[in-house]
Amino acid sequence: MKYNWKPTGNNKVDNLGRQLAKTIRTMNQNRFETRERYIQTMQRFIHHTSKEFNLQKLSNIQDKHLQSYVQSLKNEGRADKYIKTELSAIRFFHNHMPIAKHELSDSRAFNWSVGLGSTPDNRGIDRAWTEREVQGMKDIANNLGRQEISSVIECMRSTGTRIDEAITLRDSHLRNAISTGKLSLTNTKGGRPREVLLTDRARDLFERQLQVVGRGEYAFTPKNYVESHKIHDFKQSIQNFLYNHREKIQETGRASSGHNIEVGGQSALTSHGLRHTFAREQYFELRDKGLDKEDARLEVAEMLGHSRDSIAYVYLGGLE
Repeated sequence: MKYNWKPTGNNKVDNLGRQLAKTIRTMNQNRFETRERYIQTMQRFIHHTSKEFNLQKLSNIQDKHLQSYVQSLKNEGRADKYIKTELSAIRFFHNHMPIAKHELSDSRAFNWSVGLGSTPDNRGIDRAWTEREVQGMKDIANNLGRQEISSVIECMRSTGTRIDEAITLRDSHLRNAISTGKLSLTNTKGGRPREVLLTDRARDLFERQLQVVGRGEYAFTPKNYVESHKIHDFKQSIQNFLYNHREKIQETGRASSGHNIEVGGQSALTSHGLRHTFAREQYFELRDKGLDKEDARLEVAEMLGHSRDSIAYVYLGGLE
């Protein structure tokens, strides 16, 4: 399979990335059915292990690296199902490495040891933020001088973008969106481009942001992260900020964590929950326009970058 690592400017990360590319080129493409998803996992894993362990060779991957990665995903509020998929991808590549110095623990035993339970359906779980919580978190960010985090929160809330998509938007994306009425996204999960109709709320945000952003610049990511080639660190900074401050503004009844939530329960606030809020808003607007439940869910799924209405059902938390 043909694959080239895109340099980040970070020598340690790029060294691991080139090793990943070399491993991928030795694979049989016909066996690599979920290659795009797994490659993205390894890209995230490489950034994590390079930063946390100064890992120099992918062949040195051990259980401790997976344990640390699992904990970071839990801190982000990721569901057990998502984490297990990430681990499957890492194990897949580990098994295809010509020389792996360490054997990884059995997946079932490992999952149990890090507290990953049986995978739930995820329907009927409320992960959406309330408007009061959105405003509360933005207020905290603004009061602490973190206006850039406040803006990213508003971007995710008003457009349904993932955090990676929001922080890689440039001024040209905002200008084109205002001009066409659609936000065109290319840096998406799985590399599947999509368009999101621009809401009035998003338009207001974009117009304000363009007053402080120069041409050719990232719209929401501060220059210091861009110039040091550490946009990933900005993402982590946002997630840490939400994790550290959410208990101050979470409404009563929410869980203390974003994972292992029982059906009917309310998840702790996570960045991904802002997409759930957007999804619900769009769903009910479509229903008000006369679309039936299935068509409305399917259209919402497309806005979020998915193709099945069952995915939208998860974002809606089982709401009809």
